[in-house]
Amino acid sequence: MIPKPRPVFRKLLPLETSRPKRGLAAMTMAVGFLRPDGVVIGADRQITGANYTFPERKIESFHWQNGAGVLAYSGDRDVFRDFLANMYGAFGQNVTRQENEVRPLIKQCLDALHLKKNDVFLTLFGYLLRDRPPRLVLSNSRQRVVSAGLCEVIGYGDSPLSRSFLGRYLDVPLIGGIKQASIYAVDFISQAKRYDGQYVGDGIDVFSIDRSGVDGTESVHVLDAGRTGQWENRIATARYWLDVFFNELSNTENPMINVEMFKQRMGDFRQWAGGDPIPWSAP
Repeated sequence: MIPKPRPVFRKLLPLETSRPKRGLAAMTMAVGFLRPDGVVIGADRQITGANYTFPERKIESFHWQNGAGVLAYSGDRDVFRDFLANMYGAFGQNVTRQENEVRPLIKQCLDALHLKKNDVFLTLFGYLLRDRPPRLVLSNSRQRVVSAGLCEVIGYGDSPLSRSFLGRYLDVPLIGGIKQASIYAVDFISQAKRYDGQYVGDGIDVFSIDRSGVDGTESVHVLDAGRTGQWENRIATARYWLDVFFNELSNTENPMINVEMFKQRMGDFRQWAGGDPIPWSAP
């Protein structure tokens, strides 16, 4: 007698668990600089899904009757879309805002999201109000809105690499304005892309606010990913020659051979950045 085959039972997973959740995270390295003449905020463009990435700008700008602002985030992309809608309502084109209203309004926009305890959502908001100094504020996952320092990093910022960037900046703080801070922003994010591309990648956007508008009004300037690639190359070349110069300074066994080449490369970078020629001292 031939035995009947035994049935094989297969466990079927529910449809909702057999495909990845949306979970589009932007583990951004957003960096902000507070300068006497304005504010600079930069961020990478990489959005990270369950098993894929795609590029998208993570900085938005706002204009209202007596001011302008720039916003960057790190966290869930869909949460940011809701937050952005709230912010456009609070800082719309037809409203006037006072200094003491800004942080409470950001807090209200965050509260409306009803974030869960374990949700990670961070923001940087730089702004200029008419006849007021530039401001830079950040919010954390506990929905606290606090004033930031002269330089602040969110998202990927809590890492040894970015803390090293911040340490370098604090050791030799900026003495220039918006243009210098923009160069630093591209440099910070470019280094993070190079050494931790899992979370930081694709293009770089840098937004700045100053009072270069008509009659000294607030103006937002956009340095988008289509142009920052050239900036990354220029900065990488300058850093390479700084390393060459340090290598020769520390090599006391042989004469320095690249001094003139170093001067030329540094002069090229200075000219590209829009500065005056370097007044090299005579030997």
